[in-house]
Amino acid sequence: MDFTADEYARRDADRLREILAGPPVTWVFLGDSITQGVTHTHGHRGYVEHFAERVRGELGRRGDAVINSGVSGATTEDLLPEFHWRAGRFAPDVVFVMFGTNDILNGEDGVRGFRYRLDQIVQRSRDVGATVVLQTPPPVLEDGGRSPHLIGLYAEAVREVARDLGVLVVDHAGAWASAASGVGADVAPDGWLDDSFHPGARGHHELTLTLLEALDLADPASDVCSLEVADAVGAPA
Repeated sequence: MDFTADEYARRDADRLREILAGPPVTWVFLGDSITQGVTHTHGHRGYVEHFAERVRGELGRRGDAVINSGVSGATTEDLLPEFHWRAGRFAPDVVFVMFGTNDILNGEDGVRGFRYRLDQIVQRSRDVGATVVLQTPPPVLEDGGRSPHLIGLYAEAVREVARDLGVLVVDHAGAWASAASGVGADVAPDGWLDDSFHPGARGHHELTLTLLEALDLADPASDVCSLEVADAVGAPA
């Protein structure tokens, strides 16, 4: 049966609600170093770990498997030939996808290819029976081949694929832009990045909050949601 984009979006939203009320499932996170969450959290939890604590700990879904398949330096081009190893073999029920921070090194000319490969990742995830959740990459600072302008173009490409295919999207780029609105829409808020493009502990917690809100899993009474995290320069959150 063929679905329209709107029908896919409604179906996936309904399926996520059913998943969270049903038996144990497997959640797979695909992405680059931001998803992998190493080094720049300085021993604190990355956003995937926070998600696992919220779902498996606080929500009592102890049988769920939360698999972090993020690989530092990875792009959508790297992911496609490795899709089975990094996602398919786990028979995932839900696949989260966040790429773009490394893809932007291909410049403006690379946006079209990025959009195509993201489309293919969504299709392959659906082929193995998974519900897909796309995530826009957070903003970056000017650094060599990375720039706020470029990451904005790639974030918009994620939104476009989500609209075209009817995929749920977690808009970290939009959330960070709103938080930084006093200093410019393309600038990351102070203390959320550990360097020019890797979120620190505070940034990862903010990614977590946006993700949980998008999935209707946020709760101010939750220890995960109410956690206070120092920013990248040591100021309190």
